[in-house]
Amino acid sequence: MHKKVNPKLINTPFVIITIATLLGVLLGHYTFIEVNIAIISFLISICGLAIFWQQSKKMFSKTTPFVILTILVFINFGIVLVKIHNLQNYSNHYSNEINSKEIGKTPIGIEFCIIERLKSTAYYDKYIVSIRLIKNKATHGKILLRISKKSSINILDIGNIYLSYATLKPITKPLNPNQFDYARYLRNQYILHQITIQPNQLIYNEKKEWSVYFLADQIRKKINENLSKYHFKSKEFSVINALYLGQRQDMSQEIFKDYRDAGAIHILAVSGLHIGILLFIIKLMLMPLNRIKKYGRKTKLILSITLLWSFAIIAGLSPSVLRAVTMFSFLAIGMEIRSKTSTYNSLFISLFLLVCSNPLLIFSVSFQLSYVAVFSILWIQPIIVNKYKPRFYVTKILWTIFTVTIAAQLGLLPLSLFYFHQFPLLFFVSNLIILPFLGIILGFGVFVILLALLNILPQFIANLFGNCIDSMNTTIGWIAQQEIFIIKNISFSWSMLIASYLVIISFILVCKQYKRMKLYFMVSSIILIISIITYEKYRASRIEELILFHNQQNTTLGIVENQKIQLYSKDSISMRTTTFLLKNYLIKNQITLINSTIKLKNVYLYKKQTILILDSSDIYKKLNLQPDVLILSNSPKIHLKRVINTLKPKQIVADGSNYRSYLDRWEKSCTILKVPFYRTDKEGAFIIKQ
Repeated sequence: MHKKVNPKLINTPFVIITIATLLGVLLGHYTFIEVNIAIISFLISICGLAIFWQQSKKMFSKTTPFVILTILVFINFGIVLVKIHNLQNYSNHYSNEINSKEIGKTPIGIEFCIIERLKSTAYYDKYIVSIRLIKNKATHGKILLRISKKSSINILDIGNIYLSYATLKPITKPLNPNQFDYARYLRNQYILHQITIQPNQLIYNEKKEWSVYFLADQIRKKINENLSKYHFKSKEFSVINALYLGQRQDMSQEIFKDYRDAGAIHILAVSGLHIGILLFIIKLMLMPLNRIKKYGRKTKLILSITLLWSFAIIAGLSPSVLRAVTMFSFLAIGMEIRSKTSTYNSLFISLFLLVCSNPLLIFSVSFQLSYVAVFSILWIQPIIVNKYKPRFYVTKILWTIFTVTIAAQLGLLPLSLFYFHQFPLLFFVSNLIILPFLGIILGFGVFVILLALLNILPQFIANLFGNCIDSMNTTIGWIAQQEIFIIKNISFSWSMLIASYLVIISFILVCKQYKRMKLYFMVSSIILIISIITYEKYRASRIEELILFHNQQNTTLGIVENQKIQLYSKDSISMRTTTFLLKNYLIKNQITLINSTIKLKNVYLYKKQTILILDSSDIYKKLNLQPDVLILSNSPKIHLKRVINTLKPKQIVADGSNYRSYLDRWEKSCTILKVPFYRTDKEGAFIIKQ
């Protein structure tokens, strides 16, 4: 039988407090509660809690009322956390220094500091910057900086301060159905606006802002500078940066896709696996300190935690690194003072502290995956591992790795399907092959980096290390090529996510200890998820709609019937554009794309509505009709008032193929003539439903 966790070792009140705080963060993020009201309410709750605590000793024999009040207090605490961390609630936030009419229109003077480099796109280098001055007034807040790639520019260093005269714009929302909402993603980091500039619009004022991020960036630059002398291949170099420095900005899409499809993407994200191995290496290195009787263990503990956090800073303080280092710091303290502190306690303490430091971390996908994976390993792996007892040492190691992988993947399965819509069946193969050697590779890599920093790294050791990384990439690449074992394009909604976790939890509870009520819970969960899947399929089968997509290069129309979509376009559409426009829409709605694209016509009849596509000035003169919807395409040179008087359309729509100046002029004309005008560059794809 597996070892049971002593209930006394799990601090149940603290778990309740953490969960209540998380609920409060969700409520605070999605409700419009003023910060002063939230703080006053929290202070009143604290006073009430203190009074109730004193009175409850005399008045109550049970603690249920006190538990309920505690939950309410910490829900309030979570709301307060969100409001306090949102700089927009403070008078010195940059948004309070600019007029709403200036947003997107008037260039203003801005001084900012580079705080993070993001992955570049085909057209822009991207950074997160902290505002220092706006219109010569000291302000705070973060915005997105996009620098055009049209002319070459060196990568901007973290901590550099620049001046620019630029237009502050809202971050673009998704303009086609079910596309990734980058604006919401950045909003969860308190980033609301962006500036887009040319390299010659940047003025470096020869100043630097010192911070832990600046120091970490300088150390990473020094490491990369020294490693570059040993001529690692680009693929090897990008994996080294991800594996040891937590930086994936320069990683090619090919490498990332291989690791993702092989189910080994966690290897590239510095997380609990890496931090656990690093702590083991550090403790081995510091073993001689145990011989010092008086201060040996304390010194070892302080050095261990210091080195862990130094590594976390160098790795960029990503959510997974923060979680892992915080948890392992508590574990290191527990091991050194020989406490029986539960690993669950360490997990929830780290979660609570990180949410207090940045409440919106809970919306980070990597943060969610990291905590769910660790909790799954702690809870599920002991149940699985004791079902079979291997006789030999090697088989014991392999069985342990296999059960850890199965436990983590079982816990991550619903989240992976929800966010990535695919599942690699060969995940256990890649983990069985790589994980036994990952500790050696990580230890070897740390040794190589230290020698490189000291400029004493022999070339043959660098070559050996490069071959190790290359072999790992090759192995992962081969596994990823077995596409028959990758289930892709899986539609998975919020309701299916919740129901699937109910099924997993109930199944584990039954496996752990059979009881009739637990079996009823599992059966009910299975019935629930089957019902949801049935409803989702029924809903998808009922979708019938016409979509005018926002496509800047080509007018693109789609008609959905019988869970299939037929595209109509003026010119041919590349596979890349089709994927950009349709991928998420097809997956979510369980729709199949008909491969052949049909040439766009000028007139369509859909659901008793006549649709006219006007792409030149003389077409409407040849047609004797009054369309319900008039679509303006490809910047036709027309006199819109005359067209409206002739055709009398009920709705005018302009897509992304038109010049912006034309769109602005047409919008003004329609406002004057009181004709509904819809432009896809502002409002997104135009959809006619059944």
